[in-house]
Amino acid sequence: MKTLPFIIFGITVVAQWAASLSQIWTHEKVLTNGTLVKLKCTAPDPYDPLRGRFLAVRPEESQVQIPANVEVARGADVFLTLTPGADGLSKVTSLGLTPPASGTYLKVRTGWIHEKSATIEWPFDRYYLNEKLAPEADKWFAENIRNAKGITAEIRVLDGRAVLADLSLDGRSFRDLLKDRQK
Repeated sequence: MKTLPFIIFGITVVAQWAASLSQIWTHEKVLTNGTLVKLKCTAPDPYDPLRGRFLAVRPEESQVQIPANVEVARGADVFLTLTPGADGLSKVTSLGLTPPASGTYLKVRTGWIHEKSATIEWPFDRYYLNEKLAPEADKWFAENIRNAKGITAEIRVLDGRAVLADLSLDGRSFRDLLKDRQK
């Protein structure tokens, strides 16, 4: 009877580790095996000192058309089909309540619904970075977000999950651009 609390404690510890490792494994699986999707970004939100150092990432496409045969409620989970265009940037080509049989798709949540249009909440909105690079990255982001070419968010998508992998401008990673600016 004296060992029962230790057994329960051991099971609890193992369960906590298993949950954390499962999330890390899923994240890394998406980064390794996911399809690369590029989305053009819009202006970031102002700096928020409570969340630490990050760049606010907002894909430009925030509103999608709802097909005539689909009924969607606010806050519902839906699946977007993403198709790359000639310029290399992906666009939302369809919205559905179930995952499509083929193609690159992403599970998102709907926001406001107006007539046959819905705003979407992307599953990523922050790109965390090194504290030392953050001030220079913030300046870089502010200078280039309104550029005609704009900043591109590079995400990896696998089985409806997305992981923000990098940000780029003109095909160059923002980390490389920051290194050049610091020289």
